[in-house]
Amino acid sequence: MNLRLAIGAVLRTLRSKEKRTRESLAEASSHTYLARLEHGKSGITVEKLELISETFGISPLTFLTLAVATSKGATTDSLLRQARTELEKFEADGGLDEIANQVKDGELVARLPGRQMDSQRLENVLKCKAQGMSQKMTAETLGISKQTVNKLWTRVNE
Repeated sequence: MNLRLAIGAVLRTLRSKEKRTRESLAEASSHTYLARLEHGKSGITVEKLELISETFGISPLTFLTLAVATSKGATTDSLLRQARTELEKFEADGGLDEIANQVKDGELVARLPGRQMDSQRLENVLKCKAQGMSQKMTAETLGISKQTVNKLWTRVNE
């Protein structure tokens, strides 16, 4: 099942269980938007998910877990076990430290514009350069375009 439809099903179920009308959720969103969500006609933003979840007294994580379980035909227990495994791996790989490095004083750290450089590719190009290979030979050896080799070759001098 499509995740949008699953979100609609969860929203309908939460409303039904609490015997609430769409109008009673006016503090979270408009009647029209809620109807579109319930019919799978609109996507939901993180901000709206948070507002709607709070209205029902649940966390956005609970709402999403119910929606993903519905979408995949899985149990919430299996999804939570999977999430726990993925989170443990993320933490073990230093992911939380990386997230902490992206935020300073409650704001995202500014990044330089442009595409981020592939450090492994740069290292490989520089090794070929150090071995005295030409840019053309480097491109053929590494299987990348001559333009990419040239950008990486000259980038170090900048």
